[in-house]
Amino acid sequence: MHKKVDPSLKSEDQRIKAVIIGAGNRSLIYASYALQHPDELQIVGVVEPNLERRQLTSERFGISPENCFASVEELVVHPQLADAAINGTMDQFHLETTLPLLKAGYDVLLEKPIGVSEMEVFELYEAAKSYNRTVMICHVMRYAPFYLEIRKQIESGIIGDIIAIQTEENVSYHHMATSFVRENGIV
Repeated sequence: MHKKVDPSLKSEDQRIKAVIIGAGNRSLIYASYALQHPDELQIVGVVEPNLERRQLTSERFGISPENCFASVEELVVHPQLADAAINGTMDQFHLETTLPLLKAGYDVLLEKPIGVSEMEVFELYEAAKSYNRTVMICHVMRYAPFYLEIRKQIESGIIGDIIAIQTEENVSYHHMATSFVRENGIV
């Protein structure tokens, strides 16, 4: 994000402020950092079409009612509320929700995948470049305990000289159904 905070001068006013886009599991997990580190991050808005989820998110993060919206279009007609947006919408909505955010001046933490096609990825890239915004993609497995241990073992030299590393995530039908084919479950 473009907001630079000098750690020695940190005050409540220098917290990064963010808006949640899509109050589902992933967005709320990322946003929960604000509850654990309120001196660093503050959630100041939510965009969620489901009224009940929107209200629960508002209560959880202490978001004022005027900063709760049913759509990104409703959000971006207002003056910019935050430095960044945490976009955890369903995969097929990443492009249509992120483009207006970039245009409105928000940096975006975007749940993977970036887009559902190569064209969408390049369109987001070009938009971020043209608006001088940052789109950050969540790759949380790099912090999983087993990967951290592998890194520790490699750095210790106990394994020897590493020439190449190849990792794979073999996706079973269950993982595919629950992680890669995301739907909201509403018919």
